[in-house]
Amino acid sequence: MRLKITLTLLIILLGLLTYIFYIDPWSSRLQLEGEDDNALASLAVDIDYLRIYDNAKNRALTLEKSENDWMLTEPFLWAANTFAVERILTQLQFLDTKVTFAADRIGQTGSSLAEYGLAPPSLTLEFGSNGGRYSIGIGKATDLGNHLYLLSFDKTKIHVVDRSLLDSLSIDIESLRNPRIFRSNIFEVDSWNLQLQDNLRTRVTKNENIWTIETPINTRADSIEVNTLLGKLLELKSLRVLQPTPADLRLYGLQQPSLRIAIESDQSREALEVGNPISPTDPLIRYGKLENRNTVFEIELDYLPELEKAQTNLRDRRIFEIDTAYATSVSFEKGGSESFSLQKLETDEWEILIPDEEQGFIREKGSNEAVKDALDWLNKVKAIASPISSGFVHDAPTAADLETYGLEVPEYSIRIASGRLRDRTEEPKPPKVETLLFGDLHSGDRTLRYVKLAESDFVYLVSNDILEMVPDVLFQYQSRRLYQIPGDATINKLSITRLSNEETLLDTSIEDSNLPLELVDSLTPLEVKSYLFDQYTSNVSIAGKRQSWAYLMNVTFQWASADTGHSKSVELYVSELTGGPLLLGGSIDRNSVFEFRQPFIDAFSSVVFDRIKRPVPEEPFDSDLPLPPAGEEPASPDTEQQ
Repeated sequence: MRLKITLTLLIILLGLLTYIFYIDPWSSRLQLEGEDDNALASLAVDIDYLRIYDNAKNRALTLEKSENDWMLTEPFLWAANTFAVERILTQLQFLDTKVTFAADRIGQTGSSLAEYGLAPPSLTLEFGSNGGRYSIGIGKATDLGNHLYLLSFDKTKIHVVDRSLLDSLSIDIESLRNPRIFRSNIFEVDSWNLQLQDNLRTRVTKNENIWTIETPINTRADSIEVNTLLGKLLELKSLRVLQPTPADLRLYGLQQPSLRIAIESDQSREALEVGNPISPTDPLIRYGKLENRNTVFEIELDYLPELEKAQTNLRDRRIFEIDTAYATSVSFEKGGSESFSLQKLETDEWEILIPDEEQGFIREKGSNEAVKDALDWLNKVKAIASPISSGFVHDAPTAADLETYGLEVPEYSIRIASGRLRDRTEEPKPPKVETLLFGDLHSGDRTLRYVKLAESDFVYLVSNDILEMVPDVLFQYQSRRLYQIPGDATINKLSITRLSNEETLLDTSIEDSNLPLELVDSLTPLEVKSYLFDQYTSNVSIAGKRQSWAYLMNVTFQWASADTGHSKSVELYVSELTGGPLLLGGSIDRNSVFEFRQPFIDAFSSVVFDRIKRPVPEEPFDSDLPLPPAGEEPASPDTEQQ
């Protein structure tokens, strides 16, 4: 029995000694008193240099902070992934030390640094700030627990720290570098340029947020297109690094790159050089490198055709440099002589100036609405891209070229003076003048017409529809108030007659107290939608058919002036109602044919339809065809057969 007890005690003693000297050599018996919980303490503050050396792979990664950015400087120069670097710094600053013991005491246990993986260390971490350097060794993991050994910079202490430090230091280089090629932000860029292998260059610069193409010609750029393409370029990413130190750049097509993209700001200048496709089957994946750096990487350019056509795609297609919304005068010329002009008064009203040999000019009240519509369309005139042309025809035409385009002696032109340039707030002094010259139709596409500004060389192709949208005849700019009657005038009498049978549909006066209020409101004053002809005609074309006027409306206005009363009777001829938004009118007094506005159409329809019984139109109903006259029944199939 005593022998069993003795053997048991001996086994327990041997186990205890083994634990003390081998399993727990950093126990509290050897722990240094007063040690900080962080193995690095103040050394980990404001670090601006990191070097991680892997002894097993004989590989080093070096990171250096420049101003506010971290750069990977070994094995190649590249912008670092800030988040990955910050993770390492956080691990160092908050490195929790479980146990610390003196390195010189491990000899007392019969151990050595090599047994802890510290001679040599698996990883060596060199760090520091302001030129100071400290080096620590990272050893192997502990047998128990998720920890590892760390040798202090002065090699006097061994720390047991959390294993997560090793995880953050073992990050691969692709995760440690920032994949973005350009470091600039879009709002910082002042200029950028593209250079193709055939030396074709496109340079774009910004002044007060306005982009301009400087090369190959000096012209306005389309800010939306420029910012869109620039945004794509700034988001370019290198897929992977292929060769940090290439022996011969010609192998990658980078000795003479096929494309060079340079981006400049107040703070930096960055340039990307693009070489050959990596594979013949995928021309969008290419070799690339940064200017003044030899590191070759892989890049995907899925919008390469856009870059090759940048000088056309980025160009502002709008013709006018002025903003026509701020026009102060507009002149229309035919055959080289002025036909008429529009002038804006200080009251913001427009008037028409008609040349006259005796008086110089005859002035008429103009329509603000008509002028605004015309100026809005002129502001939209732009070069049209088509299968036969980019829309930009010629940037430096000769006299012979202009004659070919019908622009040497144009038959028609519009001259505009404006107090504002496009996309700008300052007002030019004096107002800037631009003259749009209209040339011939394109022989290959009759929907396109040659135009240019008299003040510049550029020749464009624009849609010929602009001549329909911008009236070139005087009467269409006349005041759309049909009759100039005082504002206090009221309607005294109103009648409507159906002309086909002289039937009176409405005959009332103010004394009857039953004037249709909506119709009265639409007549005081009567504003027409537009003028169609400057000569009265007894019939009009509706839905492709000539028709006589359907109704005659007599209106008597009355107003007081001083001590006398005045009145004016007007006759308005009205077309047939089609059920749609089209209703035409004519006036012998004004010698014109015009289109009524919707309020009049609604009010007139209410009055007329309430008094006319019409047959139901056959299905399907065609809104472009006029309704049959009142009292006329549609023909039945039997009637047609007879």
